[in-house]
Amino acid sequence: MPPKHKLVSYWKQYDILYKNNSKKSLYKKLKRECKVLGLPYKKKDNRGRKPKFSVYEYTAFTCLQKLFRNKYREMELEADLYLPGKADHSTFARNYEKIEEEYAEKLIAILVEKEFIYWIADSTCISTKVRVERTREGIRNKIKLRDKFHILLGYDPPSHSTFILGAKATDEHVSDSKAAIEMISGRKSNAYFMGDSAYNTYDLHEKIAEVGLKPCIKPDEKFIRKTLSIKAKQVKLFSRKKYRKIRGIVETPFGGATNAGLILSYAKKVHTRRLDTLMIALRHNLMASMRLFYWFLCDKLRQIRSFIKNTVFSAIRT
Repeated sequence: MPPKHKLVSYWKQYDILYKNNSKKSLYKKLKRECKVLGLPYKKKDNRGRKPKFSVYEYTAFTCLQKLFRNKYREMELEADLYLPGKADHSTFARNYEKIEEEYAEKLIAILVEKEFIYWIADSTCISTKVRVERTREGIRNKIKLRDKFHILLGYDPPSHSTFILGAKATDEHVSDSKAAIEMISGRKSNAYFMGDSAYNTYDLHEKIAEVGLKPCIKPDEKFIRKTLSIKAKQVKLFSRKKYRKIRGIVETPFGGATNAGLILSYAKKVHTRRLDTLMIALRHNLMASMRLFYWFLCDKLRQIRSFIKNTVFSAIRT
């Protein structure tokens, strides 16, 4: 038998990954996907001077800079590295606020490059530094505003790749199951759907059956009143072993956002905070596409190297 071959060295992997996935190439990729989706926003009228750059360039550049926590002043300094000229930092702020949340959600979904065996739903709280006055039990206090970040994560065990299939940025009072219903609506799949006990509701179980998913939702301690409902049938399909093995993968985007410093927002406007929250999902999908490209390329290199060595080895023996 031919000898076992070593994997591609670390520095070769490093060279492949960063030469083909630099910040400039990520900007070009975002710009290309924005053109596929169409205009992120439209100009209200013809008054005033024309914008210096196209709406696709503004959108791709500001989103990319937000992924790396760059402020608008820093965007102004780096603009000439990506765009055909310079612009004031206030211009980037105005154009970023014009992007609609639905457009950002579509931009996140268009980066998904494959089908997945497991769909995992979860949510986390996005904290802010903004304090507002609220009255509770007759006492007026200043409390911090908080938003909620809902995701639907796709996981593929062979390549260990994770992509965010859908994302929602909502108020902290929106339930997990309601956001999950919105994210899986209009889809068709036979994948496994996983979630904690917060997703064990009648409406979500009906939507899961409509989509064709296989539920693996952790049951809660509440008594099931509707014994003939879809929830009563699907709760019996819960596999504790599979849930414990796969469910923890959903924490990957939240851990990456915490390490990148994106889990905290400084924006005061609600729409801007929601866009900042959705940038977490966009960052994860961009990084996941980079890792998937590297995994595919290194796998091809290993196959080619193995084929060449096997051919040479067999030729020497004969």
